[in-house]
Amino acid sequence: MSLIMILILMLLNLILMIPVTEKITSITFSSMSLAENQMDTMIQVAHKMRYLQVFGTTILYLVMFLFYALLLYVFVRVAKDKLAYKSALQLIVYSYFIAVIGDLINTGLLYARGLDAITNTYENSLVGLNLLTSVEQVGATLYTFLSSFTPFQLWFVVLLSIGLKIFTNMKPIKSIIISVLVWLMIILIPTLSVYFSQLAVAKSGI
Repeated sequence: MSLIMILILMLLNLILMIPVTEKITSITFSSMSLAENQMDTMIQVAHKMRYLQVFGTTILYLVMFLFYALLLYVFVRVAKDKLAYKSALQLIVYSYFIAVIGDLINTGLLYARGLDAITNTYENSLVGLNLLTSVEQVGATLYTFLSSFTPFQLWFVVLLSIGLKIFTNMKPIKSIIISVLVWLMIILIPTLSVYFSQLAVAKSGI
């Protein structure tokens, strides 16, 4: 039930983010050397595909939680403690609620600031350390990495470490280390995605 609830909240945020995504898509297409008719066609296709993307991303979220739980399960086993996979999934889901709330707050802030204020494809976080710099100063990869450092993500680490201590009775320092490692793996996934996409763009010369 908790997994269903968090997926519903993430789906809600995903739907609310559709206008933001469309704005970012428009910025991305406008930066390409495309004829006007080609750009219009690509924008229309992206517009028609947005709800299919919402459905696909929801399935991806489910797989994401299963994978995060597997990471937690493996780290705990490596640390020579016992934690059932089902318990690992429960811990991930319960702890991640605060991160989803943070995403909803971030979406609300994007609307409050105005979508016209978005000037690049990576400017979609208003609650992270990325606010202290810009994409032009540090590059897209580091900017994406810094955007993961939010009060809500750090709260997720705290909740996960507390849950580990309760579920396994391990020492607090060990539960903190494992929680931080899991969190780093979680935030490295989007960061590496941006890094490799930047490499692909550079090679293609777009």
